[in-house]
Amino acid sequence: MSKIVNKIQQLAFILLGVTIPTTIAGTNMIIGLLALLWILEGNFKNKFNFIKSSKWMISIFALIAFYGLGMLWGDIHLNADWQFQRLALLLVFPVLGTMNLKQETIRNGVVAFLITTFISAIVSIAINNNIILPIDEYFSFINYDWRISAFIKYNYHNVLLSLAFTISLYILIEKKSKYKVALVLFIIAYLISIFTERGRAGQVIFNLSAIFHIVYYNRKHLLKMLAFLILLFSFQFIVYKTTKVYKNRFDAVSNIIKNNGDRGKGKDIRYVFVKESLKRIKQKPILGYGTGSFGTIFIDEVKSGHKFYSHTTPHNQYLFVWFELGILGLLLLLSIFYSQIKELIVKKDGIHRVLLPLSFMFLMLVDSYFFIFILTIAYIFLYTIYSSYESE
Repeated sequence: MSKIVNKIQQLAFILLGVTIPTTIAGTNMIIGLLALLWILEGNFKNKFNFIKSSKWMISIFALIAFYGLGMLWGDIHLNADWQFQRLALLLVFPVLGTMNLKQETIRNGVVAFLITTFISAIVSIAINNNIILPIDEYFSFINYDWRISAFIKYNYHNVLLSLAFTISLYILIEKKSKYKVALVLFIIAYLISIFTERGRAGQVIFNLSAIFHIVYYNRKHLLKMLAFLILLFSFQFIVYKTTKVYKNRFDAVSNIIKNNGDRGKGKDIRYVFVKESLKRIKQKPILGYGTGSFGTIFIDEVKSGHKFYSHTTPHNQYLFVWFELGILGLLLLLSIFYSQIKELIVKKDGIHRVLLPLSFMFLMLVDSYFFIFILTIAYIFLYTIYSSYESE
């Protein structure tokens, strides 16, 4: 029985690499299956000891518990049910983290993720360039809504592309792979898709990753480093001049920054979120306003001309946690990533592994990505790979 459970676990983990870039429903099903298999597998004593020895796992449970305590203060908790649904996603961490994954499974999981993300990039490029795909009549789930890139929302897809780019670049440079041509094709497809979509977070992650690799590999060769940096910025300039979507998004952000948040028709909503959140955080910095309070407070109190009814977060993970749970909650959130970085940095190729949590920490500056289903699961999936893979 245990052997059968373990085989299904290995297969399900690999399938996550396929479903994450393509289907939320499929990812939900795989996560549910893995949770069931985790229970059927038993061996809870060893699992508990592993969790107890992991500082970042302890921090996750502490953060969840603190959100529970957050129901005891503040007068408004109308969005608490939504909050606890998102917190439940974090329980996937110990499920995947305590799995006995084979190295072959980890490698196959990476391959599945890179190939599927490559396919989604090709589909997205075709859609954005109005190319009729011969598979359209057979695959009706390919979406032509501007908010969707092939299979999932453009801003989520953009992030997955940037993470796939970083992994592919690492394998291409550091590993003696016999699939270098395929990796180069993957990278080209990822880049075209990244810069022809509306999402900006993935574009920034690409730039940060590119700058890291240029500096890291040329830190002893200043002229070579400068040459590569000039090449990178030249690439950005060419993309800006030739890609309408990228140019429009870049100009929009530049104008908002230059005009102190003013978009010409009032303040930018993200500017309002930051300003009004900090204003209220100063009033209750220690414990915040309580679990599930953010959305309702903004609807009732902030009169900026924006409709806040569809927003339950301030598009910033750190402000969101600080607003509801105070500085203590924020420290718990930071302790998760601090402990993960400490765990990864001591491994072989640790400097490359820590790019994952550092990239995600940056992403949390522009949205509450730690509580967004597909990207939370993507991060848990990739972190499991980064922490379990044994470099040769």
